[in-house]
Amino acid sequence: MGHLRRALILGLAFGLAAATAEIWLNFIPFTQRRFGPGPGFYLEVTALHLLVAGLIGLLGTPLLLIRFGTALHLIAMSLAWFGLEQLVVLDTPMMKPMAIVPPIAGFVLVALGFGLARLHLAAPWVAGCALLAAGLAAPQVYLARTTPPAPERAELPPARPGSPDVVLIVLDTVRAESLGAYGYERTTSPAFDALAREGALFEDATSPSTWSLPSHASLFTGRWPSSHGAHAENRFLDDRFPTLAQVLEANGYETYCITANAWISDGLGLTRGFAFQDQSVKNEGGAGLGFSFIHRLMDRFGFLEADKGGDVVAASFEDWARARPADAERPAFVFLNFIEAHFPFHQLPHDVLFRFTDEPYARLRQISIDLLGAQFGGPAPPASEVAEPTIAMYDGGVVHTDRLLGRVADALRERGTLDDTVFVVLADHGEILGEHAEFFGHGPTLYQEVVGVPLLVRYPPKVPAGARIVAPVSTLSAFATIAELADIPPPPTLQAGSLTPLLVGGMGGGSEGARIASQIGPVMSEIHDRSAMSGVRRERDDPQMRDGKRYRMLRDGNLKLVDMANGDSLLYDLATDPGENRDLAQLEPEKLAAMEARMREVLAQYGLPELDADPAVGDAAAELDEATEEQLRALGYIE
Repeated sequence: MGHLRRALILGLAFGLAAATAEIWLNFIPFTQRRFGPGPGFYLEVTALHLLVAGLIGLLGTPLLLIRFGTALHLIAMSLAWFGLEQLVVLDTPMMKPMAIVPPIAGFVLVALGFGLARLHLAAPWVAGCALLAAGLAAPQVYLARTTPPAPERAELPPARPGSPDVVLIVLDTVRAESLGAYGYERTTSPAFDALAREGALFEDATSPSTWSLPSHASLFTGRWPSSHGAHAENRFLDDRFPTLAQVLEANGYETYCITANAWISDGLGLTRGFAFQDQSVKNEGGAGLGFSFIHRLMDRFGFLEADKGGDVVAASFEDWARARPADAERPAFVFLNFIEAHFPFHQLPHDVLFRFTDEPYARLRQISIDLLGAQFGGPAPPASEVAEPTIAMYDGGVVHTDRLLGRVADALRERGTLDDTVFVVLADHGEILGEHAEFFGHGPTLYQEVVGVPLLVRYPPKVPAGARIVAPVSTLSAFATIAELADIPPPPTLQAGSLTPLLVGGMGGGSEGARIASQIGPVMSEIHDRSAMSGVRRERDDPQMRDGKRYRMLRDGNLKLVDMANGDSLLYDLATDPGENRDLAQLEPEKLAAMEARMREVLAQYGLPELDADPAVGDAAAELDEATEEQLRALGYIE
């Protein structure tokens, strides 16, 4: 019995040391991205480490019966842990080599603990817990010391009588072409499709960027990424421009942010103006479970069936809707993000994971993990081998996202306020699923699969049911559209106007719809150098997918211009070439010249920097002038 007890204690000590090492390792990417799971999540990780290590320690009990048994037991623990790490390691240039650190740290720290135990038996445990506590606190201390202080919250002013509630939902990573309302053959989106029939559907909407941070920063400020400055080369949204939450708050709205997307974080400046932010992503990991060794191990052995936090997000909204008084004194603005279609693609409830495929779970999981690793520089599996099951998993993610969207709408229906709520649904970006350059994911390219996103607006008092808008628009206009529907003066900082004029003049499309759309603002999208953030560069032949490049895209009807920072340009006609396989830049020089001239007009009109400009120069160009500042003060948006 004494040997079993000693083996268990050694195992628990090793587990504590390995967990501490993993927590400190994760501090490195935390400082790069300024977000990550919180202490609650890592306490769960530590408990799971202790459980697994305790079991391994007990299995090694026979080693304690022989000479040098304690040393052999510790060596065996380290080797066993390394073996488990290799079983589920993400094959990337950074993560694969780092898998050796926890087992080595476990060996070294436990060995040092023997020395401390000579001073006092409790000393190694006290030291180990202190090191763990420091690792848990380090991210919060780092954010506190490096994040500009948030402005003090003023007392809410009275709201305009009859102000509607506003609910803004981002279907993260959902591309338009994968929804039934946009013609998809699979039944993936009954809730979205029904809401579209009850409101206005924009058939050709474009996101302002290709991944979460710049797209949400644009959604919240109504400005292009090169203007607001929150992108891959500068990962913080500063306070020069009022956010949608701040504007609604200044008009008497209570503001709520409920999301499992870690990019929507205080450390990145995106939650400015929200009085309440759900903390589920910090406590439960969400999509970040794929980066946790112990959760990948649980997944490998079938002990983990979880979504990416969407169920918690929907439940939080349902709880809010039930608790909110029917005669609430103030209107509310609620922002939600559902990230269920995002990679890792297999991290879904199994009823939707297997909705469109009968592949075994082990194969789906391996494909998903391989594609997750490829996002961070690992080897990519051949698209010809994995495209079909990947699309099936992705579509399952869309189904789950739509199911969660339906829960939000149903909660408002049950409360009796859906028809009195400005209800806007869109995506921050889409996803490529093997259609281009053997690539799965989003971020480094402006192909339509990534920038073509869903957009619907539902508000029966002002939005006609069944309206379908064919003119190309930008989701950058969501800010101004919400402000107009809520009868709130928009701030003068917006770079795109409201889409409501299209509901009257542009429903049928044609030249009138195009004219109105052009007055609302350009349809454009931007990418900054993502390798500055990830440290990963891939050499691809596809000119739209070259890492280390900045891109800017402009639409004019069906013509699509893609400029690169090196001066090269691509031109496509989406009417005849929706797959963007035929570059017209050399074949149609007159069209190229006209589109380049239009691009120069847009840059001049909005004060946007050239693609090769220093990001700091571009940010400086977007400083507010005195007249704009005075307008913002008069409207109560800044002090």
